[in-house]
Amino acid sequence: MKPLHKTSLLICLAILIPFASAAVVLNWQTIATWISALEKPEVRPETGVDPFSYDPPIPSLVKDLKPHYRIRAELHTSEAKIKGTVTLDFDNPGTKDLRLFIYDYKWSPMSITSIRYKDKSLPFNRRQAVVQFANPLGQEKRGTLTIQFENSVPRRGTRFGVKDDIWTLTTWYPMLGAQNQSGQWYEPPQRIDFGDPFVYHYGDYDISFISPQGYKWVSSVGIGESKPLEGNRQEVHYNGKKLLNFALVGSPLYQIETVTFAPNLTVDIASIDKRNIARIKNIAETVIPTYTEWYGPLPYQRVSIAETSTGTTYAMEYANMAIFKRDLQRNSLIEHWLPHEIAHLWWYNSVATLEARYGWLDEGLVERSVVHYQQARYGDSQAESLLADYRKDVERLSQRFPYGKLGKELHQFTTQDEFHWTWYSRGALLYENLRQQVGDDAYKRFLQRVQRSYHGSVIGPEHLDQALGQVLQGEARYFVPNIEKHNNEPFAPVTLVPYVTTVVNGVSFYPQVPSRITDQTAYLPLRDVAEELGYKVNWSEEKAAIEVKGYGRTIWIKEKSTYAELDGRKVEFGKRMIEIEGRTLAPLAFFDQVLGSEAELDEKSRTVKLRFPSGKTGGGR
Repeated sequence: MKPLHKTSLLICLAILIPFASAAVVLNWQTIATWISALEKPEVRPETGVDPFSYDPPIPSLVKDLKPHYRIRAELHTSEAKIKGTVTLDFDNPGTKDLRLFIYDYKWSPMSITSIRYKDKSLPFNRRQAVVQFANPLGQEKRGTLTIQFENSVPRRGTRFGVKDDIWTLTTWYPMLGAQNQSGQWYEPPQRIDFGDPFVYHYGDYDISFISPQGYKWVSSVGIGESKPLEGNRQEVHYNGKKLLNFALVGSPLYQIETVTFAPNLTVDIASIDKRNIARIKNIAETVIPTYTEWYGPLPYQRVSIAETSTGTTYAMEYANMAIFKRDLQRNSLIEHWLPHEIAHLWWYNSVATLEARYGWLDEGLVERSVVHYQQARYGDSQAESLLADYRKDVERLSQRFPYGKLGKELHQFTTQDEFHWTWYSRGALLYENLRQQVGDDAYKRFLQRVQRSYHGSVIGPEHLDQALGQVLQGEARYFVPNIEKHNNEPFAPVTLVPYVTTVVNGVSFYPQVPSRITDQTAYLPLRDVAEELGYKVNWSEEKAAIEVKGYGRTIWIKEKSTYAELDGRKVEFGKRMIEIEGRTLAPLAFFDQVLGSEAELDEKSRTVKLRFPSGKTGGGR
């Protein structure tokens, strides 16, 4: 090193050392903590049981065929008709026939002009809401159909129709039919005077929609990207994923205001009256943050609120859209029904159900949601007043229809009062009763768990019970038994078989069937836990007994017995074996008295710890 370089280095060190020393002094606490962390391993606190480790979500009630819709359509306003082409990609269901669902009106039917597969025209027949034809896909895993259709738009204030130049285009195109998980096609129920008995299939959408220039549209995915066409027309392009359906509401008279809500939600509000937009926005500014707190963020980035004309359908929900008629601005009816429809963005949109069968699931929950809104905006007194109204409805229900029940299907209701009091009011109290039993925190976590587990799924009461059990850390039953309760009976309380966290040799272990506490006894799945401890477990047909073998010993246990045979002697363990989901569960005493493991139950944390004693290799004590 040259003398000049040495001199420069010494000067730099002389300058650096004082500054470094000062930095060490100023940040000593942080540095000391970092050094301390290096000296000892991280110790993570033990957590409770993780239900997802052995309790995956129940499959959707609708089998996912992964449909992708490419729709090119044009609205001919002078004819009040939509003409279009649907290119439908989907997984081959492997059935002999394929089905499309068409949700039109008998007095204004949609017309399917052709169905093509590759270059082949397919013959088809229609019966009510179902279009049926032979499956041409053969062994292909995925196929594509091209469907041409025409749909007359009713010139009246129906769910799908036009009134006062406001076009409500809801079920306007043919949809892929829906199957259950066994591959059987659903049969859509016939429409009646109330309710919405549709069966939908979540899908992805790529849509180009042509209308006259000057029309402003809100949709299930926003306002889209518009470009002018010749002939005084415009084309709007939309893209959306995992949508229950695709709806449009538009008018040349519309004014649209776009509002953004945290964490990442954009809302397009459409009305012909700016004053009404201001009132809608005012309600939304309370509703959306309130529902986000209770249910979690909506898993879509853009939704719409559309006000239609007077004398149209009261209020309704479609994918990412809350639609209501302008009449509701009178007498403050909008204060109830707009929060109701916005709640449907979570319930029957993000998470759906078979509406004709389980309509109470979403309608009761969104009615209970209105109570959240009233409480957030107007206080406890207003919220309790609404709950009192539900109780009055349910009292009338129990007197006039004592042997009805929540489990009634839509077509089984005799009057609109019975329908409304059952699904809306009694349904709301079903959720309120649960909230009172488990408390606000657990109730909120339950609803958020349903949203996380079942976004994009069609669910029933068993899905709700599973999510409730996951939150309460056990096997819960509440919704399934209560939908069969008669209207003149009180709701059954939540029943819970608590799950137990299993720790084997210091490591959390999640068997396929969870350990649990039944009849004040901890039960563990015999095969899973014994094999984790180093044993082999088999079933002997000859002896009709379970063989547990390891560490030089063989143990025999008869099913449902209270003792084991070990080295020619009986070893009692007190409680009988039980069977859950085809798995044999043994009481904790079996692992202690027969296998000789150290077994400890902490009842407060509901944790079982199993470990072989030091120096031992198993065997009975």
